[in-house]
Amino acid sequence: MQTPDATQPAVQAVLATQRFGLGARPGENRAIAGDPRGWLRAQTVPEMELPTPLASLPATGEDLWAFFGALFDIGRKTRRARRRDEPIPDGDLAFERHFAPRYQAALHARLSVAAETDTPFRERLIHFWANHFTISSARPVTIALPPSFERDVVRPHVMGRFEDMLGASTRHPGMLLYLDNERNLGPNSHRAENPERRGLIPIDPATGLNENLAREILELHTLGVDGGYSQQDVTRFAMTLSGWRIRVRPFFRSRHDGADLVRFDAKSHEPGAQTVLGTVYAQENGAQAEAVLHDLVRHPATARFIAQKLVRHFVADVPPEPAVARIAQVFRESEGDLAEVSRALVELPEAWQRPSKLRRPEELVIAGARAVPGSLAAGPDLVQTLTEMGQRPQWAPSPAGFPDVASEWRGGDALWKRLAWAQAAAADSADAFGGPNDVLTRAADVLGPYLGDRTRRALGAAPPTTALAALLSSPEFQRR
Repeated sequence: MQTPDATQPAVQAVLATQRFGLGARPGENRAIAGDPRGWLRAQTVPEMELPTPLASLPATGEDLWAFFGALFDIGRKTRRARRRDEPIPDGDLAFERHFAPRYQAALHARLSVAAETDTPFRERLIHFWANHFTISSARPVTIALPPSFERDVVRPHVMGRFEDMLGASTRHPGMLLYLDNERNLGPNSHRAENPERRGLIPIDPATGLNENLAREILELHTLGVDGGYSQQDVTRFAMTLSGWRIRVRPFFRSRHDGADLVRFDAKSHEPGAQTVLGTVYAQENGAQAEAVLHDLVRHPATARFIAQKLVRHFVADVPPEPAVARIAQVFRESEGDLAEVSRALVELPEAWQRPSKLRRPEELVIAGARAVPGSLAAGPDLVQTLTEMGQRPQWAPSPAGFPDVASEWRGGDALWKRLAWAQAAAADSADAFGGPNDVLTRAADVLGPYLGDRTRRALGAAPPTTALAALLSSPEFQRR
């Protein structure tokens, strides 16, 4: 098959739905063919109303309350087992089982919104930024928090200012717990010199400063690992972050977004000025860390690091330098206006080329649900499917989130699991197609000119179940 002419409207429509969106729904490519870029630009506005499936999920305060309730319950069972000389429950496994129904409901809501949204570019950006500011259910202390973190931190700011999203992330209970800032104690603070066993998680003066949050903000959220900071910068930044703690109060009375669950504890804060990246910060209390965050957003290394990640996600595993330079420039000049940055991504010439990015497992399942509406599985089967393919959503193995390059997803076993998913999804959904030509018609609809001759012949010669499995596992569908 000849490479389609990327200037043709039908080709640009497919690139818009595949590259920038989450995969085409039936009829979507035809509907936007008149102005694919305008369709994308129209999505770079704030979300006015929370999608219904997400609005019904627990708030941040409820998630915290549920965690500590589970902690108490599992602790009680452990003490009882010890008294009776019975096997002691595996703590991590006990938490996972306890929260399984809650996680399944949240995951299905997240994927249902992605499968049904009319603004898939904005939804893809929400998933991107939630992965950038990862908190993970893999740590029991934050097992319940990723859904409310994504809803309360990422969604409100995805078309706003990067500084606001960074600040909301840094001060969210989930991030404070995930990266241990709840235990961050200034070495010369009042509480270090006058120990008190107070707080949601009492801090031991012997443990001293905790640098986890400071290090990950510098390495993963702003400057990048090659951003020019030193170990001393990490230490001094950690001192400015000391004192940010979770408020002890009835969580279920919290505001919906959980912003009132975090307080600044001046008695835990390291006193005095701190020098970070050559700048002296003499502000007192919480204003000190906020001043550092403000300057990090405007640092040239932050613009470049964010640009590299965005171009890698939307264009190619090896980000083209001209595209990175352009996005970094827009980020700097707009001071991190994410709507402006998103529109600049749409205008990159490099983004309007043949699909080359391998879909990560979650993206593949979403694209399948958009191409075949009503095919999204629910409950433990969905969790098991994504886990077997290597990407259990909101369960990233580290604060770095899930990788965004094909080499991490195309191992032999991973590809076999993708084929197994395609076959299972086809078996569940083939009844919606009356014959082979119906599947072929759907393939031509969602893939347009990028449907290759080899795949076209395979679909036209097979019964519906086999044809649908061939479509979902085809190279054209696996890439975006």
